[in-house]
Amino acid sequence: MKNNKEMSIILSTALIFFFLMESFYNIMINTNAYVFTHLSDILIILPGLLITILIVVFEILVFMSSKIIKKYRLYLLIYIICGTRIISQFIIAPAVIFIFNFILFFSTLLFFIELILFMDNYESFNDYSLFLGGIIIGLGIQFIFLTINVSTNVTADMSKLIPTFLFSGLLIFINFNLFHPKKFETYQLIENNNANDFVKKEISLLHFIILGVIFLLAMMWLINPMAISSYDVLNLSYNGLIPYSVINWPSYGFTYYIILILIVAMVTYFIWHKKLLSLEQKTLKKIVLSSIGISCVLNFLAILIVENDYTFLSTFYISLLTTCNVFSLIAYISYIFYFYSFSSKRKLYMGLLLFFITAFFFIILHVEVLWDYHLSLIVFVLILTTTASGLIFLTEFKNLNIKLKQKKIQWNWSKPIGISFIIIIIINMISFGVIIQARLTAPEQNNNPTIMTWNIHNGIGVDDVFDLDRLIEDIKLYDPDIIGLNEVDMGALKTSFADLTSYFAQELNMYYFYGFSFYKHYGNAILSKYPIKVAEIIHLPLAVQFAEPRSMIRAKIEINSKIWTIFITHLSVKKDDRLAQIPFIVNEIDKEIDFERIVWLGDFNFDPYSKEYSLIDSSSNLRFRDTYTYVHSDRGYTGNFDDNFNPRRRIDYIMCSPDLVPTSSVIHWSLASDHCALITKFKG
Repeated sequence: MKNNKEMSIILSTALIFFFLMESFYNIMINTNAYVFTHLSDILIILPGLLITILIVVFEILVFMSSKIIKKYRLYLLIYIICGTRIISQFIIAPAVIFIFNFILFFSTLLFFIELILFMDNYESFNDYSLFLGGIIIGLGIQFIFLTINVSTNVTADMSKLIPTFLFSGLLIFINFNLFHPKKFETYQLIENNNANDFVKKEISLLHFIILGVIFLLAMMWLINPMAISSYDVLNLSYNGLIPYSVINWPSYGFTYYIILILIVAMVTYFIWHKKLLSLEQKTLKKIVLSSIGISCVLNFLAILIVENDYTFLSTFYISLLTTCNVFSLIAYISYIFYFYSFSSKRKLYMGLLLFFITAFFFIILHVEVLWDYHLSLIVFVLILTTTASGLIFLTEFKNLNIKLKQKKIQWNWSKPIGISFIIIIIINMISFGVIIQARLTAPEQNNNPTIMTWNIHNGIGVDDVFDLDRLIEDIKLYDPDIIGLNEVDMGALKTSFADLTSYFAQELNMYYFYGFSFYKHYGNAILSKYPIKVAEIIHLPLAVQFAEPRSMIRAKIEINSKIWTIFITHLSVKKDDRLAQIPFIVNEIDKEIDFERIVWLGDFNFDPYSKEYSLIDSSSNLRFRDTYTYVHSDRGYTGNFDDNFNPRRRIDYIMCSPDLVPTSSVIHWSLASDHCALITKFKG
């Protein structure tokens, strides 16, 4: 019976934490796609924002008040969470999905507040090891889906249909058997909160500010394998693109960090409960603060070590950094749960508001720091780390030498926790086998290769919907051999930390290379049916101060036993930058031994009648062929859509050396992006 109750607490915590992560990532997608793209026209987004705010405020006020009897709170919240999650599975409209994900996110937060109060008041459930273990298992569930399909943070993704109903059904079953109001009559209340023979200090509102910072830090960095792998050589080692790489990962470098994060989290959990809890609180506090201090220092040093490093030193260092970060995170949260009291419902709900306001403030700061100043994510991580560490030391260090009356806490082995941890690790390992099957072999040689370029707008369409699958379905219509993509995110907050290039490569069964432009999480990509022999990132010059950095990919691919050289870039929106970038690119192309089988493609951000266009041929002895005008005489508009989603400018190009002969060139319009795709077939 005891094991059944423990397993119920673990599973409910795990599944709802998984829903919490899903909803948070979807809020980020919706905010980027729905809110940020319409900030210039506030009237479009105002109704959705107002409805969201009113619903959330109403929900918080109702649960804060005495309108809902205590024994009905958890029972009702699980039904709200499951119902909202199921409905969100079938919603596509941006404004509506935005509202539902906000409701889902806040409902999961309310559930955890009420669960903490529940565990703090009932003796049979007064074991926070179950709660913490459930969170780690929920993280493992998230990683399983992340491995199998890197876009599954999207709640409406059809791959989530069966798991959504399965998880919701399981939660409702647990709800009926554990949190049904009639069950509360059988649970024994804790009459004396000092029953453990030591004094718990009431948690302060400052702790919720700290938790708000830590939550965002964890989502963006500490437990985010995508973001971590962006700074690691393993992310670039696919298909042997990095010659000194020992391991060719079957898919992406983030798979390594999934296992590392989970193992460190689980080991920390057992070290804490088996060894550290037997120490005096003063000693334990010193260990926690020391680990936080070490992690803070290591995050600072990361700027010097991993920003420009492409050797296995970065893998080693980020592995060490991840280990310390995850240990500190689990240790500090464990410390709070075991040595602070959560008996005040009013304070918990006020803390919830502070938690959200803090996270929201730092999200806005994140946008300002990274996008307005084009800085690395690590810089923002340092802002969060420094803030959290400073506040933690402020709240904890002053009481360091106060000896509290307590006895050593004896922790009994929880069989359900151990079994659940083992199952999660095994399933994660098996899920890697799914992507291992995607190892590629070169297709039959094609005498008429097809090349496509498309600015995919981070997967966000002109209808404000984030949908990678419709982009992929459009690409499949033309069966291109080589694809150049612009505006590609990798492990970015605004697109739920998905690795867009990897997902495209997986779904299209192609080789790939990702080339960041700035802050490692945004740039260009090349996908190819044929193995990519060599690939590199070339950073382009800027003439305008504080303009967005730009880069170019140079890749060599063997087709028909001959090497084709592909250049992919996204030129600046600033004319002065483009006037500097075009001669630079032409000079780079001129370095090739022969001006043969060379294709230069991407979003050039200029028109055919512009000065930049004329520079392409006049700036060197090279003579490029504009593949679209070679085949067509019309304007060939590809971008700058009007209100009816019709393109009004030609700004996307496929240029080639004169030895290549285009046999067709097609412009593909779609709601999936704010640019049209351009597809050219060449005569071999």
